[in-house]
Amino acid sequence: MWTFVGRKKRKVWLWLAVERASRRIVAWVLGSRGAATLQRLWRALPRRYRRRTHYFTDAWRAYPQVLPAAAHVVGKTGTRVVEALNGKLRHRCGVLVRRSRSFSKCRISHYNRIKIAIDQHNLEITSL
Repeated sequence: MWTFVGRKKRKVWLWLAVERASRRIVAWVLGSRGAATLQRLWRALPRRYRRRTHYFTDAWRAYPQVLPAAAHVVGKTGTRVVEALNGKLRHRCGVLVRRSRSFSKCRISHYNRIKIAIDQHNLEITSL
């Protein structure tokens, strides 16, 4: 999901790693849409999510550069959970809404506002 800092020309991408069964966000990073940011997400994943698991993604060109080929599944059926979660995060966090007057002027406050929304989401999931 993309968002922006300061003005719309400064796009920042929010990358999420979501456990499908629980819908819990296990890792996330902000950055560009390239393989370097995906590599940061990969390193942010807890070790148990880097082995014996499948990664459901769309067909973006950065994924084959970082994700193990045997575990990478391309297609929309596996990404529905993330798309629903994106909508929920946009509802909760004003800086994630594309047509909003609520935006962050600096990247640190942007990060902190998104972190609060993600922490609230994970807290709700664990308290069910």
